[in-house]
Amino acid sequence: MGSQGQATAQHETTDAPTRLPRMRRPADTPSAPRRAPGGPRPSGGDVRPGSGDATGRASRSTRLDSLARELHAAGRQGRTSSWLAERLGVSARTVKRDVIALQQAGIPIRASSGPQGGYVIDQAGQRTLSLTPDEALAIVVGLQSVPDQPFAAAASAAAAKVLRAVAPDRRADVTAVAERIWIRPGEPEPPHDDAVRPVLTDAIRDHRVVLLDHTPAATTETLTEQVEPLGFAHSRGAWFVLAWSREADAGRWFQLDHVSAAQPTHETFEPRDVREIFRPVQAEPEPEADG
Repeated sequence: MGSQGQATAQHETTDAPTRLPRMRRPADTPSAPRRAPGGPRPSGGDVRPGSGDATGRASRSTRLDSLARELHAAGRQGRTSSWLAERLGVSARTVKRDVIALQQAGIPIRASSGPQGGYVIDQAGQRTLSLTPDEALAIVVGLQSVPDQPFAAAASAAAAKVLRAVAPDRRADVTAVAERIWIRPGEPEPPHDDAVRPVLTDAIRDHRVVLLDHTPAATTETLTEQVEPLGFAHSRGAWFVLAWSREADAGRWFQLDHVSAAQPTHETFEPRDVREIFRPVQAEPEPEADG
């Protein structure tokens, strides 16, 4: 294996290796766009409130954030799934999936059964944190600035916790201003498998080797590689996992929406200097050719 100081980072869109792939699968099909929440939208161009877009679609992070805010505003009374579904413009089944995502991200949401069953945020046992309205607003806006990030559910959960850290009589002020901060979006980010990111996050933290299934650009074949995940990067409108490829014996950028599966192994690896392997001048992936 080459030394870390002399390793050359390769972008995953470069020519595929000459070896035969270990595994072949059909290319992933992008997921269908999700329905937008109700409520007025600004007219004219692509300017939008929060992180929805001008065509009426809303990113999942927008919906998760709205759901967390509605439950927070409801307090101990909570909200029924049917009320939330109508409010957000989605099905009750989607509400249930989003609640589970927020629970996994750390928001203590309790569910009650029965005809009037619904969801309520459990205030018991929460740590006390005091923030001024401006501090809370800065954090919330920052979390919403990259709406389609792979940490969308965690970001929405964090935003809800930030709001709870503001004095009760000032929370409405923060929400009112946050809803009036418009963000001009760039190109929509490619969809990625929500199950992949947590596996890679754990592997980065635990220094665990992963079997990564990915489809290189301009191909329809899925390859499986043994990689050492080292970090995440956002570049030119897409998210990447930075990893050391044992097949290529070099650092590589794997675009998350090209990754169809990530399977952790029992093997661990020695940490590498990601800054040395992925030097900015060498590491930035080149734009893919049109067509």
